[in-house]
Amino acid sequence: MVKVKQERRSFPPLYTLKPSQQFSLFEEKLKETVNSLLQKRTTNRALKEVMKRKGWKELKKIEKKFKKFDSYPLEARKVIYNVFYRIFQRLDWALNSGSEREIEIKVWITSSIDYLNKVIKILEDNYG
Repeated sequence: MVKVKQERRSFPPLYTLKPSQQFSLFEEKLKETVNSLLQKRTTNRALKEVMKRKGWKELKKIEKKFKKFDSYPLEARKVIYNVFYRIFQRLDWALNSGSEREIEIKVWITSSIDYLNKVIKILEDNYG
C-alpha cells in the first residue's frame, strides 16, 4: 500500500479573498521575508531597492491599483487569483530550497514585484 502525504501550504485559500486582500497578504509575507534576510549579506541591488523607502512607496502604488481591481469583472479577478497563487507557491518553494534558500528568496522578491507590475499593465490595458 502506498501512502500519500499532502503537504500543507503556508498561505490561506486565496479564492476567498478580494484582490486587495491578496495583495495585503503578499505585502505581509514580503516584509516578513525581507526582515528574515541578513541585511549585511544582501548583495542584490534590486533587493536593496525594495528595502529602501523608494521600494516600499512602489508597493503602495501597486496596492492602490489592486484596490481598484476589487471591482473588476470576475475574469480579471480569476487572473489575479492565479497570479497570487503562483507567487505564494514560489515563496513556499524558495523557503524550502535548503542551501540555496537566501538566493531563491531574493529571486522571489524581485521577480514577484516585476510579475505584479506586468499583470497590472495587462489588466489595465484590457479592462481599463
